[in-house]
Amino acid sequence: MNKAIRTFIPIALGLTLVLTGCNTPQKQSKQKEEQIQKKPQKDTQITGLQPLNAMTLQVTFAEPLLDEEVNPANIDKIKQNFKFDNEMSIVNVPRLKTGAKSTYIVPVTIQKPVTAYTVNYKGGKDQTFEASDEKINIRQTKQVTSDTFEIESFKEDGVTDYANIIEAYRPDRGNLAFQVNDENIDENGKKYQVISSLRDRTLTIKSSNGEKIIANYVPFTQAADGRQAPKFRLPDGQTLTPGTKYTVSSDWALIKNPSFNTKEIAPLTIKTAEAIDNKSFQLTLEKDPGMELFAGRSVKLQSEDGSMIQAQYRFSSRNGAVGIFDIKDTKLKSGAKYKVVPTNKWATADNILLIAK
Repeated sequence: MNKAIRTFIPIALGLTLVLTGCNTPQKQSKQKEEQIQKKPQKDTQITGLQPLNAMTLQVTFAEPLLDEEVNPANIDKIKQNFKFDNEMSIVNVPRLKTGAKSTYIVPVTIQKPVTAYTVNYKGGKDQTFEASDEKINIRQTKQVTSDTFEIESFKEDGVTDYANIIEAYRPDRGNLAFQVNDENIDENGKKYQVISSLRDRTLTIKSSNGEKIIANYVPFTQAADGRQAPKFRLPDGQTLTPGTKYTVSSDWALIKNPSFNTKEIAPLTIKTAEAIDNKSFQLTLEKDPGMELFAGRSVKLQSEDGSMIQAQYRFSSRNGAVGIFDIKDTKLKSGAKYKVVPTNKWATADNILLIAK
């Protein structure tokens, strides 16, 4: 065989391998990736379902849900995983019960009495359940600010916030955390009603003068400060009239003492403002309010040229009298001075200046 033929054979073979893709690392990698993509996803099925009360389901799956299926950042997508009839939907992500393998507390829109519901998860087998008309037992309600009131329940009354019995919150709940079985009975044989997420919940408040107002839940207040005392706030700009009796009603709560008399309550007083970075700062009140009263509040920062910057309280950031606020869509100018102006008169800030870093 001459030299030209010997040279041609390896070249031709190499060209054949390139054209066919046989045994090349790139081709093998691509084939492996395609096989992974074609691999069937986990088929998560509902194996047990129990309505706990008018706004809560307890759902057991064949296996634990993936992290992405319970991540609050994915709430809109997670809502689509649950297909209900009769206009029902979930209102927050499923939360794994402490000690359970695949049983979750699932908050839903208020169930309609005498209604049969059907639900499936990601197109799986339909499950049917009868609506629960059980309401959460609330002991009392009271005013906390000029535009906010709270309702309070107690473990000794056989009511627990779900924060106490779910795995996600267990590390931060301390001695408030405990475990219940599938029937929500603890180790001492006590049965509990479960308050699930109050996200997007409302209450109706009626004055002795006949005025009705819909009050909205203030996020992250339902199990704050070691109490089961979620806060509800009137719409922006509305306040409770001092010297008036108000009565609270609900389609998800049964309130033993539903009425309270209002009084004049002074706004909180901001003592200092200190920059953390060019997007956040902390405000210190004159004294510790003893409860989460920063939640849902905002302030404006007025610059020396008169322009305003909006800042919102960072939920759950309160430490005593100190709360952190965040700025969106802009940054503080280094060395600039800003006057703190609370919105909706929730606090006073007499000549309180924030000096940006």
